[in-house]
Amino acid sequence: MSIASAFNSAGTGLTASARLAETVSNNVANAMSPGYARRTTELSSLALAGFGTGVRVVGTYRAENVHVTAERRLMQAAAASAATIGEARDRALAATGEPGDPRALASRATRLETAILRAVAEPSAYTALNQILDAAKDLAAGINSAAAEADAMRKEADAEIARQVETLNRTLVQIDDLNDRIKAAQARGLDTLSLEDERSRAIDRIAGIVPVRTVKRESGEIALFAANGGALLDSRPWPLAFERSGDASNGLFQMRGGPDDPVAVPVGRGQGLMDGGSLSALFEVRDTIAVEMMGELDRYARDLIDRFALQPPDGGMPAEALGPGGEGLFLDPGDGTLGGLALRLTLNPAVDPARGGEIRRLRDGLDGTERPEGFGVFLEAMADAMTMPRPPVAGLQSTGGANGSAGFAAEISSFMGGLAARADENRAYLASQSAILSERETELLGVDTDAQLQYLMLVEQAYAANARVLSVVDQLLKRLLEI
Repeated sequence: MSIASAFNSAGTGLTASARLAETVSNNVANAMSPGYARRTTELSSLALAGFGTGVRVVGTYRAENVHVTAERRLMQAAAASAATIGEARDRALAATGEPGDPRALASRATRLETAILRAVAEPSAYTALNQILDAAKDLAAGINSAAAEADAMRKEADAEIARQVETLNRTLVQIDDLNDRIKAAQARGLDTLSLEDERSRAIDRIAGIVPVRTVKRESGEIALFAANGGALLDSRPWPLAFERSGDASNGLFQMRGGPDDPVAVPVGRGQGLMDGGSLSALFEVRDTIAVEMMGELDRYARDLIDRFALQPPDGGMPAEALGPGGEGLFLDPGDGTLGGLALRLTLNPAVDPARGGEIRRLRDGLDGTERPEGFGVFLEAMADAMTMPRPPVAGLQSTGGANGSAGFAAEISSFMGGLAARADENRAYLASQSAILSERETELLGVDTDAQLQYLMLVEQAYAANARVLSVVDQLLKRLLEI
C-alpha cells in the first residue's frame, strides 16, 4: 500500500468514526425521548481501480418495522375504544348501583317495600307513614339521578366527539405540512430523520381516535387511511366535519369536495369507515349505551307509576280515591311519553307535606277523604302493587319475565353489572395487548444504551487505530523529507 493510499484510508476512517460517534451520542441523548427511533449509520468500502482506498458514509437511517408499528397502532385504537366503552359501562353501573349497594335502585325499592309492609302492620303510626314517604322520595330521586347520569353521558360523548374530530383534523394538517417539509428536504439532500420522528408522533396522536394504516410514497410522503378504508390523508387532508346536536341521528361526515359537498360516513356500527377507535366508541356511547340505559330507566319508571295507580282490590273504593283520574303514589308531570320519563318521575305532591300535601293520604287515599286511623286498605293495596309480579313494560331488556318492583330494579342492576364486567374484561385484555406490542416496538426501534455504549467503544478503537495510521504516515513523510 502506498503512503498516499494509507493516508486516504485513515482519513476516511476518521471521518466515518466521527460520524458513527455522532450517531451513537445522538441515540444515547434521545434514549428517553418519546417517539424517537434509533439511528444507524451505514458504511461501505471505497475502491479505485480494484484497490481499496478507504471507507465512505452511505447515510444515517431511522430504525423502522412497518408491521409491528402498524399492529401497535391498530391495537392502540382497539384499546382506546374498549376504554371508552368500559368507562361508560362503569358509569351506568355506578348510576344504577351494584347489587347490595345501599344506593342501588334495588336497595331503594326494597326499602320502600319494607316501609309499606311495616305500615300495613301498624296503619295508625305516622312514623311508618313517614318512612314510606322518605323511601318513596329516595326511590324517585335515585331514578332521576340515574337518568340524569345517562343524559350527561350522552351530552359529554357528543362534546368529546366534537373535540376529537377537531384534534384529528388539526393533526392531519400538521402531518400534511410535515410531508411537504420532508419532500422538500429530501429533494435538497438534507437530513429528514427528525421530521420523520415528529411525523410518527403526530400519527400516534390520532391512532387511538381512528385506527390508521400508512402507505409510504416514493417522494418520502405518506398517505393515511382508516383501517376500514376511509381516506384521511392522501396528497391532501380529507377533514371530518361534525356538528354538535341533541339529535341522536346526527353523525360524522367526511368532506370530499368541500363544506358544501359532504359525504355521510356511518360510525359506531362496527363496519363504518372510521370505526375501531375511541371516536366510533363515543358514537356508540352517545347513540346506543346512554340511550339504552335511559330506556331501561324509563320503562322501570313507567312500571312504578302503573303499579301504584291500580285500584285497591277490595274495600269497594272508587278509583278517584287514589287521586283525580286514578293517580297513584308516583306521577309523570310531563306529557306522558316514555322518552325521558325517568327524568320527570316525581312523588305525588298530595302525600308530601313539603309540597302542600298531607302524609295521612298514604293511608286514607289521595282524594282527601279522612278515614279511621286503623284503615289499611290503601296500604295493603300499595304492598300488593309493590310485590305483585307484573309483566315487564315492552322493551325492557334486563328481565325475561314478570316480577315485583324491587325484582325489576335488581335485574336492571345485575344487567348493567354484567355489561360492565364484560366491558372491563375486554378493556383489560386489549390494554395488555397494546402494552405488549408497545414494548415489542420499543425493543426493535428504541435505544439500548448498553449496546450503544459498547458500540461506542468499538468506534473509539477504530478512531484510535486510524489516528495511529496517520501518525505513522506523518513520521514516514518527515523521514522522506529529511533524506
